[in-house]
Amino acid sequence: MTLSACGQKETEKKTPENVNERSVELEQKTESEKEEKWTDSNGNVFTEKGNEISIIPAKYNKTGKIYKVFIYNETSDEIGIIENLKIKPNEFRVFNLKDIDTLKLDNGVKFMFGETYGLEIEDKQSQVSGLGGKFLDKYKVPDEAEWAFVIVPIGQGD
Repeated sequence: MTLSACGQKETEKKTPENVNERSVELEQKTESEKEEKWTDSNGNVFTEKGNEISIIPAKYNKTGKIYKVFIYNETSDEIGIIENLKIKPNEFRVFNLKDIDTLKLDNGVKFMFGETYGLEIEDKQSQVSGLGGKFLDKYKVPDEAEWAFVIVPIGQGD
């Protein structure tokens, strides 16, 4: 006759103390693994799991629509756009950007509309930070601006 213990290590004995420890661990694990999903009005799917939020963007269809993009220069240098158009330090501009165009700044930053994600930013030197919440008031972003960004010194962006 052979005896075996299923689901229990030979050296581990079930006691009221370690049974309670396991149930607390399981509760904590299930709390952090809870997942909440929702879709916004543009079709983007958001998934919240614990403190992390993932976004699966909806396919973006370019139509030639114009969007207002707010850009504030928080650096000590002027940022050139085209020929005579510059954003001086501590100054902002609101650009009317068509979703079929690209806005190139002379510091290497590009704002453009991609095939999948809508407005995209190419920022190889980490110079751009997105604005939201209380920062919209701090930087005096006009209500009609659909996106708002601040250009910061190299390496200090999002």
